[in-house]
Amino acid sequence: MANEDLIYRITRVVYERLGAGADEQMVEQLVTDIYREVDASASAISTSSNGPSVSSVSPASSDEGSSSRMIISVFGLDHPGIVAGVSQILADAACSIIDINQTVVQGKFAMVIIADTTRARESTAELKDRLRRGGEHLGVRIYAQREDLFNAMHRV
Repeated sequence: MANEDLIYRITRVVYERLGAGADEQMVEQLVTDIYREVDASASAISTSSNGPSVSSVSPASSDEGSSSRMIISVFGLDHPGIVAGVSQILADAACSIIDINQTVVQGKFAMVIIADTTRARESTAELKDRLRRGGEHLGVRIYAQREDLFNAMHRV
């Protein structure tokens, strides 16, 4: 089974157990923790000299999303400096912007960024927290999620 399928199945079970009112950040963290444990176990089995090779957990393809990319959504009232502020947070963390799209509709600002976090100087959780705090400073809401989890969770 591909990584995206595994993440999707874990996410579905977590949502079924926690119900419709489940906190998205809690679900994301649970799925991430479970996936890491499963992935670590699969890696240990496949590298064991006596154990069977596990080929069912394969690296994510570009269609499934990547754990080294983040989907960042920004929402709020439009004012100068939002794009620059979010871009600066990513630059300070050594993340590259792969794609960016922003729009203003009747004074409301919306932006989606896909960022490469391969060289990030901090963990995903730390970067998400820094983006959230930066959004508060900029007067906007910033939501960030790993691309593979974003893709899997939006299939639910």
